[in-house]
Amino acid sequence: MKIKNQKSEIKIICLGSFLVFAVLAAPVFAQEYQPSLLVYPPFGHSLGFHKAGTFYLKLLLGWGARFEDPQGIACVRLKETDDPGTGDDDDDVTVYMVNSGRHQIIYNQGLSGLKSFGQMGSGPGELHTPRGIAATEDGKVYVADMNNNRVVSLQSRKGSLKFRVVIYDSLGTQTFSFGGEGILDEPFGIAVQGFGDRWTFFKETAIAVADSICARIQKFDQQGRLVARIANADIGLPGAYFSHLALDYFGNLYATDMINHQVHKFDRNLKYVAGFGRKGLEEKEFESPRGIAIWKRFGQVFIMERESAQYYWIGIDGYIKQVSPPVIDSLRPGATIVLQLYEPADLNIQILDSLNQPVRQLLNEFREKLGENFLIWDGEDDQGKPAPAGEYTISVTMAPTYSAKGYFTKTVTAKVRKAD
Repeated sequence: MKIKNQKSEIKIICLGSFLVFAVLAAPVFAQEYQPSLLVYPPFGHSLGFHKAGTFYLKLLLGWGARFEDPQGIACVRLKETDDPGTGDDDDDVTVYMVNSGRHQIIYNQGLSGLKSFGQMGSGPGELHTPRGIAATEDGKVYVADMNNNRVVSLQSRKGSLKFRVVIYDSLGTQTFSFGGEGILDEPFGIAVQGFGDRWTFFKETAIAVADSICARIQKFDQQGRLVARIANADIGLPGAYFSHLALDYFGNLYATDMINHQVHKFDRNLKYVAGFGRKGLEEKEFESPRGIAIWKRFGQVFIMERESAQYYWIGIDGYIKQVSPPVIDSLRPGATIVLQLYEPADLNIQILDSLNQPVRQLLNEFREKLGENFLIWDGEDDQGKPAPAGEYTISVTMAPTYSAKGYFTKTVTAKVRKAD
């Protein structure tokens, strides 16, 4: 897909653009339910289409393609096929999809068609009920080989996958240096961030794995040491089922939940951020979501469901958590504003009077981090003079930092009163 010029023409790259469902599926009409952690691409990019069922996937991939229990998905722009002299091919991504029921990986080889890797077994080049998959720009592909109780590392060379190394064998013996606490138990989902990845903010290597029947997520560093762990009970949802994982540009982790029909978001330290979606067939609803992939450069999000696929952009969400004190005066001349962001955002914050006229510009196009952010209004206007007594509105407009910037904003408000 072409993001750069926002044209309505969508570029098809075999499986890599199975997300071209954006121009094939029927449009879905808006409902009152409008979460914005993920948002739909603008009309000029997708012509208003963002969902495809089995028919459209087969139409794109070929009628001979056989899907049995589709699971994980990963997308990446491989360095070996990138032309550094031009940016015109930066959206020519390779997409890997787990066809679990056939114990194989399906992937596109540029524009020349589809290829597959694997068959049932436990030896080199074999898989047994694979689930999650992750890929890096250097061509490393990691597969959560569930029934072999291992993570398999593959290497892409000249458009083909080669068996490289088993990180865990079927007995749990470590053949790669993962810490003792990090023993895997039926690994299901996996996400990988390579040190050489261009589109990462923190420039760190990380491997995240969902295991123990999808009840927990573990994160490892470059040396394979366990650095963070979280279980479904830790987020107050004991029934959460962390099936597949993906990392974004800022290192935040997304996990699909096939049981609760939603996507969970965690920060880079695996602190829970928020959930997105609910069960259903309408807008921003899911039916057993499973594979998830994020193209980090543009913030494109691709989600596989039981019999369909959806396409989103990373959006923005948050709320004003607190204004303290709610009434300011000469003894308490300033109000502290606590803003909770679910994603880094560019902020425009104004103080408005009772007629909705701007009194003070607190921030303009200022980027704040995910999590709690603190600001203070000192009770003065833009000229540095004390604002008169009355009720004021704190207006916070949040803009995304990815491709959705310029197409989507969210505004939240809160009240503060100034007494004589």
